[in-house]
Amino acid sequence: MRSVEVTGHAEFAEPGSDLVCAGASAVIFGAYNAMESLLGQVLLLEMADKREGGYFYVEPYADLAPEVSERTQLLLEAMLVQLATIAESYGDYIQLEQV
Repeated sequence: MRSVEVTGHAEFAEPGSDLVCAGASAVIFGAYNAMESLLGQVLLLEMADKREGGYFYVEPYADLAPEVSERTQLLLEAMLVQLATIAESYGDYIQLEQV
């Protein structure tokens, strides 16, 4: 996996009460933080301004050591499994697309 991009808002409930948004955000930021702290790497990261929200992009650097690259991929795949689990229950509010 070369990158992960998350766009838009779940719109399951009002901001501050949106469980789908909160769940997806927790998964995304948890995976990012795990890659950064457990693997000791800073990834390319882009986010929308806090007031705007609704945009997150992360990309592992291409020149990672093989072991770090493998672990990074595992964490990214785990993130997708977690997001897919949310999508199973709330498919009207979160869609996954792999390109």
